[in-house]
Amino acid sequence: MAFCAKCGKELNEDDKVCSSCGEPVGVVRSEVSGGSNETLMGILAYLGVLALIPYLVKDQTSFVRSHALRGMNLLLLEVIAWVAVGIFSWVPVLDSILSGLVGLASFVLSLIGIINVDNHDDKDLPFIGTIRLIK
Repeated sequence: MAFCAKCGKELNEDDKVCSSCGEPVGVVRSEVSGGSNETLMGILAYLGVLALIPYLVKDQTSFVRSHALRGMNLLLLEVIAWVAVGIFSWVPVLDSILSGLVGLASFVLSLIGIINVDNHDDKDLPFIGTIRLIK
């Protein structure tokens, strides 16, 4: 059983192009792919402290390694942002606003990273992609 490499739709044996997206059927993914561990490790990279797992595991693919580095940088930036929120906690309104913004930004950036992993994209995160605390 084969699936479209672009959209994942199941293909018939005699298909020349995917009936869903029109992608030529040259490269196909099998139902059980070896990339599932790669995807799992990439997703873990964007789940807070769990980013340590793909970062510390040796012999990862370059795809997982790059996402692990992005996840660790995101984690460190989140810690820095939460420390800054803690410093301003004596101002009640400012504390609420900053807490909400930091929480929302953390969630959105983690979600974008997970979507990039799922799409097998090796792209930097928006806004913080150029910041490298860990290289």
